[in-house]
Amino acid sequence: MLWVTRTRPHVDRCASAWLIKRFIDQEAKFEFISGEDPIPNNAIVFTLPKASIKPIEGKKTTYDVLVEKYRIQDPIALQVGKYIHDFEIDAEEDASKVKFKETLGICYVLKGLEHNSKTDHETVEKALIVIDAFYTTLKEEA
Repeated sequence: MLWVTRTRPHVDRCASAWLIKRFIDQEAKFEFISGEDPIPNNAIVFTLPKASIKPIEGKKTTYDVLVEKYRIQDPIALQVGKYIHDFEIDAEEDASKVKFKETLGICYVLKGLEHNSKTDHETVEKALIVIDAFYTTLKEEA
């Protein structure tokens, strides 16, 4: 399936792409558009102005919304979501306000990927590798 989101993915959208690929749609393809671009036919849209899958200001990340919508039960995927929520919602991206030590590590790496990637697709591909490694470490420690 084609999944469409805004250009320049950061923490929540990188993590959401990982959740989609690993738990919702293993064959997912991603396209990145501006808010004004037309949405391709038959695409699932997330984190765009008219999307049903998007963050709820001050309450939920896109990752949270995907977990609820697709009833993700994997405990480690839920733990990853806890760190994304901590950074994006609870701490409002303020490093001094995060609750969990793991939050800054994973979120800073995801945030930095854009600056070390030539395209949005490359950013997401790198994010998949990073979050896979994070997931594996969390699973081994569980």
